Amino acid sequence: MKATIKRLACKLFKRRRATSPDLPDPAQRGHKRTHLFEVRRRVSIYQRALWGCDFTIRPMSREAEIRPGHQLYIENQSIHLPSVYHEYTLNNFTRVTGLEIFRAASAHAAAHLVYSKSVFSQHSISKWQKAVIATIEDARVETLSIRRFPGLKSLWAKQHMASPLYQTTASDYLNRLARALLDETYLDSDPWICQGRALFNAASELETNQISSDIGMTLAQSFLEKKLKFKPKENKLGALYRDDNRCLWASTKADEEEEEPPPISPFMHKGLFYASNAVKDDNFKDSNPPKVKKEESRYVVSEPFIYSEWNYRSQTETPSWVTLREMSSKSGNLQIVENIITQNLDLISRMKVVLDAMRLGGMCRIKKMEVGDEIDINAAIRALIDIRQGIQPDLRIMTRTAQKGRDISVLVLLDLSKSSNELVRGQSYTVLQLSQQICVLLADAINKVGDPFAIHGFCSRTRNFVEYFRIKDFDQAYDDMPKAKIAGMTGQNSTRMGSAIRHATYHLNQQATGKKLLLIITDGEPSDEDVLNPNYLRHETKKAIEKARRAGISTYCIGLDPDADQYVPEIFGAKNYLLLDQIKNVPEKLLLLYAELTR
Repeated sequence: MKATIKRLACKLFKRRRATSPDLPDPAQRGHKRTHLFEVRRRVSIYQRALWGCDFTIRPMSREAEIRPGHQLYIENQSIHLPSVYHEYTLNNFTRVTGLEIFRAASAHAAAHLVYSKSVFSQHSISKWQKAVIATIEDARVETLSIRRFPGLKSLWAKQHMASPLYQTTASDYLNRLARALLDETYLDSDPWICQGRALFNAASELETNQISSDIGMTLAQSFLEKKLKFKPKENKLGALYRDDNRCLWASTKADEEEEEPPPISPFMHKGLFYASNAVKDDNFKDSNPPKVKKEESRYVVSEPFIYSEWNYRSQTETPSWVTLREMSSKSGNLQIVENIITQNLDLISRMKVVLDAMRLGGMCRIKKMEVGDEIDINAAIRALIDIRQGIQPDLRIMTRTAQKGRDISVLVLLDLSKSSNELVRGQSYTVLQLSQQICVLLADAINKVGDPFAIHGFCSRTRNFVEYFRIKDFDQAYDDMPKAKIAGMTGQNSTRMGSAIRHATYHLNQQATGKKLLLIITDGEPSDEDVLNPNYLRHETKKAIEKARRAGISTYCIGLDPDADQYVPEIFGAKNYLLLDQIKNVPEKLLLLYAELTR
């Protein structure tokens, strides 16, 4: 057995000696690792300092990162970086830190976004021609960037690892060409490398990418003399900061039929960079991002929001764990809302007195007035005492009675998970329909009172994809537009409530009112596809509510689940919830509750 293993090891050693020298392996264990979440802010500031604008930097998806030979990429005008880079040392004992790789990678990608203003056509172009053209385009955008920021040259040049010793594969020559076009001090006597250098240096105009196409096609043809077959899957990176250049090519139907990496959803970005190094926890299932079906996709209307999440077992918050995106809301038939109002006209009319009292807000007495309606006895006595003691008295001894104003903002947060499509127990309507009725009646009442209010909804599909819908905003009139969005609400996916509460807290904190109220309407306990332990999200939601209350926000839950009393008191508190399962119980209870909460 030992002899067999020894023979296999000898064969493997001889085979490796016959190939090109191995590029330094930056993923060796024991080398210092730099995570994206640790340096993302510094890298963003670095790019803003260079280019005077902000670039969207996101972590790569898990599928892209675990693929052998993965490279960073640019997609939807966003820079997707690996979750971690390892520090490594080159043959000349030059140390390259993870932060330097992140800076070089983001700067190279930003150069593409600034200077690669048009894409190349893929029609009748081979993979080898694409690779050579992309290498020239990399050199073009880097040259233009160096003319503007000379310091980028040393940052990029020190990370190129190719040398004349690498001559076994076509990819070796591409890496040598990339280094030769960037660093004029690099010596390489190969005729093909020299030809590429001469053509690039002779180019008088680098502002358009046509020069990359012309030089690339010429070099691709002359390389055929070497009789080396290009194999993209065997490509070794000569510089880790280079991207895969997918952003340079126009997509065609023929390209979709080729065997390419699976498409990366634009919705699943941040929060994924823990995937390759996360500690296994029995709270969670496999956190691979789900595939987004075309019929379920919605428009993204904001940059991603990253939130931490409370782990009740370790009693710590996991930073940058959840990715939330604000999504567009679908509009529905406005007649649905009109029918709800028509069917409940008698209930609304019965509550008119309560609404009028809330709108008026009562009366209040303003003290310390020089001119007023009546004398404040206590102030008058204090003034008389001051006079007898020879002290200048406070002459503001009058009071005035004035109308009390309301100073409160209300955010109604709706649970739009898949369970809302189920029928209410013992009723003929669904939970979603009940939520719509409650939402319409409550919005109509708040609108009549005059308090600024917003209606938002949420659902989730793992921690990587929490959807947040702004159905009505605080500064938006309650007209046909938000009403149509209420009518168009649909139930889908799961209920990662804690992250939605954290985001609702963010929006309420933008309001300048003295009081803030968060009303959560839900039909079930917090849950999600990637969470095994139900207690995990319960504690996380409770932590999010505690954080909201510390920010001065009152929270209250309206439960539509008859069994909600088993978990709602634990999350919201014994006096901070109300269970409703029939519309006939809504008006008196809900509006009187609202009057009490906003008093």
